[in-house]
Amino acid sequence: MALGSCYTCVKYLMFAFNFIFWLLGCAILGVGIWLRVDENAASYLKDSHINYFHTAAYILISVGFVIMVVGFLGCCGAIRESQCMLASFFICLFVIFAVLLGCGIWAAVAKDQVKDTLEKFLEDGVNQYYKDENKRRYMDYIQTDFHCCGYKKGFADYSLTETVVNKPVDSCSPTDVLKPCTTALYNWAESKLIIIAGVAIGIAVVLILGMVFSMVLCCAIRDTVA
Repeated sequence: MALGSCYTCVKYLMFAFNFIFWLLGCAILGVGIWLRVDENAASYLKDSHINYFHTAAYILISVGFVIMVVGFLGCCGAIRESQCMLASFFICLFVIFAVLLGCGIWAAVAKDQVKDTLEKFLEDGVNQYYKDENKRRYMDYIQTDFHCCGYKKGFADYSLTETVVNKPVDSCSPTDVLKPCTTALYNWAESKLIIIAGVAIGIAVVLILGMVFSMVLCCAIRDTVA
């Protein structure tokens, strides 16, 4: 079937974009599978971290598979001028867009809940600091990188644990012993909101353009058949 020059341009643009999208999905899927099956990839982790590592690998595999399916539908739908595939491509993009929009709304509404969850996570790290080597390690990492101490009252939080010490833990800088990590992490996340919002808007624009082009191409194919 013959499409107009404008629609032909849209057709090949969609094919090129979705082919790149499909290759990206293949790469993510491949990395996820490699991380899951290669025992050496997790050999440097503690046993308690292996489950988190495997979960991350499964997430990469799932994301890569979804991207591959969406890219495949877009590529084949465009090049074969298939209304069914283009409609499926549109539905996939719409579902992804709706999920991302829902996550954004939830993050905006539940920011206080997120802060409470973060505080409980850090409180557990402080309470187990002298008992659990892994929790001591991640608390040291947070306190060193974010220049903070404790979770709510600074170093005073450590005096509430079963083991009472007379000096700050090594990862708490003397200038940061009164700066709680919950506030430091939350302020850091807020400072990155512009970047996060920019990335989210960029993804939303790509998804909307993909939906618009797929519907334009689908309508053009329908009119040509008619």
